[in-house]
Amino acid sequence: MRKAGKIAFVGAFCAVIGLAFPVFNVFSKQLSMDSHENRLMTGLPQVLNSPLRELPRNLDNFLVDNSPFRYQFVLVNAGLDYALFGTSQSDQVLPGKQGWLFYKDGPNAAQPVANYQGLTELNDSAEVLAEASAGLQILNDRLAANGCTLVLDLTPSKDRIYREYMPDGYPIVNEQNRTDLMAAYLQSHTTVPVVWRYDVLRSQARQNPERLLYYKTDTHWNSIGALIGLDGIFEALDMQTLSPDAYPVEADGTTTGDMANVAALYASLPAEETYTVPGYAQLFEKDGRAVRVIGDSFSEYYMPYLQARFTNSWREHIDTFTMDVVDHPGCDILILEFNERSLDKLLAILEAF
Repeated sequence: MRKAGKIAFVGAFCAVIGLAFPVFNVFSKQLSMDSHENRLMTGLPQVLNSPLRELPRNLDNFLVDNSPFRYQFVLVNAGLDYALFGTSQSDQVLPGKQGWLFYKDGPNAAQPVANYQGLTELNDSAEVLAEASAGLQILNDRLAANGCTLVLDLTPSKDRIYREYMPDGYPIVNEQNRTDLMAAYLQSHTTVPVVWRYDVLRSQARQNPERLLYYKTDTHWNSIGALIGLDGIFEALDMQTLSPDAYPVEADGTTTGDMANVAALYASLPAEETYTVPGYAQLFEKDGRAVRVIGDSFSEYYMPYLQARFTNSWREHIDTFTMDVVDHPGCDILILEFNERSLDKLLAILEAF
């Protein structure tokens, strides 16, 4: 009986501690979805033999890793960290105000927060800009020789578009950031249509704050923001557009943002509405040209509108870009799309020309 009682006591103790520490132990190392891969303590005997000051953390980790409710523990822990301290368990996610999440950093990002602030150390030198413009002009001319019109589309991130929701600890230092300067230089030093719709999107976000253009918990614009961005391309191609306010908009479902998923906040933050523009395909006459889009994930959101406007259009990821595209574009119009956090990739491509 004594042995059974002891076992029961240990089990109850473990259960209580395991439930309590993911919620209240704010001094322990924050959990992540794959943190169990690096645990040194793999068995309960080793955990219980931990030094007293390490016991709560090790027991917390052990129970979370070995519990059938491990992901529920992670969700609770992430939700409490966000609700109580405004922090995220992901290094890539920066919590903002009123439920907004912003992209903080990532393996392929060109320092998005520093770019948002307009820190001058990120700006490209005059030599780099000159080489980029020369490369872009060469690319344009070679495509034109093969019957293809080039459009460069630089897509804005949501941080400056919705700057009022960024945390106060990240002030804007310079209104002109790296992307502003690069877009202006390429526009004035090449014959290539360079689309940079920051001013239009920012203006719309301020005039119609209830009509969101970007997802609050995702890295991307939504279908309405994508259409306003794409209209800059249509205007560069001398195609008809409507004013942003003239498009009819309807909600057509909900989605969970990618940053809410990464930060394990999808259970803590509400799902977001998705939108559609009813009757868009009937607004304009169909164009018979073939359009090829090579871009990052932002261009994925405006493909339904391209497909509605052109007889033939398709999209490829920017990583598929090769020199073969230049001599064999296979299209009448080539749209190269780069979000501003992908500017380094743009420069790497232009260096080849």
